Amino acid sequence: MPADALHISIIAAELNSALGGGRIDKITMPEPDEIVLFVHSSARHALILSANPSLPRVHLSDRAPKNNPLNAPAFLMHLRKHIGGAVIQSVSSMHGERILFFKLKARGDLGYEEDKTLVCEILGKYANVILCDESGKISECIKHISPASSEKRPVLPGLKYCAPPPQNKIDVFDKKAFSNLLNKFEGGNLSGYILAGAAGLAPATIKAITEKTLGGVYFDSLDSEQKEKLCAAFDFDSLANNLRPCIRRGDDGKSDFWLAPFSDGGEYAYFPTLNKAMDEYYFALDRDRRIQEKGHVPKTVVRNAIARAEKKRKLFLTRKEEASDAEHDRLCGELIIANIYKIKQGMKTLEAENYYENPPQNIAIALDASKSPQYNAQMYFKRYAKKKKTLSMVEDQIAQTEADIEYYNSVLDSFAYTDEEGLEEIISELAAANLIREQKSKKKKEKLAAGGELKYKNCVIRWGKTNTQNDRVTKSARADDLWLHTQKTHGSHVTVSGEQIDQSVIIRAAQIAAYYSKARLADNVAVDYTLKKFVSKPKGGAPGKAIYTDYKTVFVTPKDERE
Repeated sequence: MPADALHISIIAAELNSALGGGRIDKITMPEPDEIVLFVHSSARHALILSANPSLPRVHLSDRAPKNNPLNAPAFLMHLRKHIGGAVIQSVSSMHGERILFFKLKARGDLGYEEDKTLVCEILGKYANVILCDESGKISECIKHISPASSEKRPVLPGLKYCAPPPQNKIDVFDKKAFSNLLNKFEGGNLSGYILAGAAGLAPATIKAITEKTLGGVYFDSLDSEQKEKLCAAFDFDSLANNLRPCIRRGDDGKSDFWLAPFSDGGEYAYFPTLNKAMDEYYFALDRDRRIQEKGHVPKTVVRNAIARAEKKRKLFLTRKEEASDAEHDRLCGELIIANIYKIKQGMKTLEAENYYENPPQNIAIALDASKSPQYNAQMYFKRYAKKKKTLSMVEDQIAQTEADIEYYNSVLDSFAYTDEEGLEEIISELAAANLIREQKSKKKKEKLAAGGELKYKNCVIRWGKTNTQNDRVTKSARADDLWLHTQKTHGSHVTVSGEQIDQSVIIRAAQIAAYYSKARLADNVAVDYTLKKFVSKPKGGAPGKAIYTDYKTVFVTPKDERE
């Protein structure tokens, strides 16, 4: 993530334009390391200040969380007391550092105006939010750093605020110093060399600018023309004046936000401001993280259920194999009765002619020497009856266990592409199957909808992302609607409604069906399609289970609804 000094300086300029002269009318703390300021200027804005070590950030948000902890933390109470109702005079950044300064005009306990500074340090694991008074002393901070933790720079109330110690690197935007740095390059990884000698930019930013300017990062040496191009490319004014904020999705599926599209590869989504791009990026990242954290327990439950079912199936198959010679026991019992006149007291084996074979073959039958012939015959008949009963029962148990495994695997596959609403439905589904205990909520449940919907060429494509959503999508479709599903693999139920469903619509719906399936990473996926009237749910079938007939097949490359 290129949240470096360059990006922070642009964020500061955007915040200064949007929040300058605005009043802080509400402060919340949805997380222990996150503050949200609601500022009223020309419009009402929500500003997120996060000191989360993995996601430190400062940006405006249209979807900022508004919840507060039950017991207000001391830092939240301190901010409300000292800067609640304060006016933001300016927002600036420290040159070459990932630090933002919010200059505030607040009123003290006696009603007199006081100058305050809210400092946001976006420094990875050292990220912090610090409130300073007019003398520059730290009033309070979200993270206390004692001298024992950091001898060079403790951060505690009452201490004078000081910036992080400077690095022994040049300013990457100092043209003369940067040119001298390039003159000393002796070959190798150029972006790594610049990163080691210059401060102000993230590794990803340096690599992207270098690749875009010179077409690569590995060079034996640099000529004068290449040096001039690099100096021009790393010019602060040129970068800041050619903004085109975007989110880039790479070929590896990973996303990042940028102030401009430095690379030709990948897919880009563009935004009017860098704040908008950051908000969209962090919202998706935070949503995915919440889904991952919330889905960890139910996913583990499903995996454990699959393991138990696999173990049961193995046990049932063993029992089936042990009972597979039931007919042999019946044959032995019948041959003992037929040859009872040959059996003498104390015999351990009966040599009899198996008249069921043509020509008859001799067979050796083990006997209990201490028992009568009649008892030995009855013993074999009892074994036969027991094994026949076992075979009858174990076939049903194997079928049920295999159905359970298939169902659990369908639930496990749906975790890969579900959203927060879908995750809630998966948890409810697992609770209904007595696999997990669902937390009771006093909040009234809203009417549940399908997983997704897309209007395409006067047709409406709908699909589910969980088993329950799949049932809902299929049940709500009309008899003459088109119904699609990936062939012989778990995936979404997709329906298409419309007057003119041509081949291009079928292909688009099939691409979505393939994307929301277990085969989403494949290049060529078989998708079956038929009319809804040929689709039915088997009696007693698990959620998401369906059978269909009269279908055709199309082969597509998976694509989601945004492509």
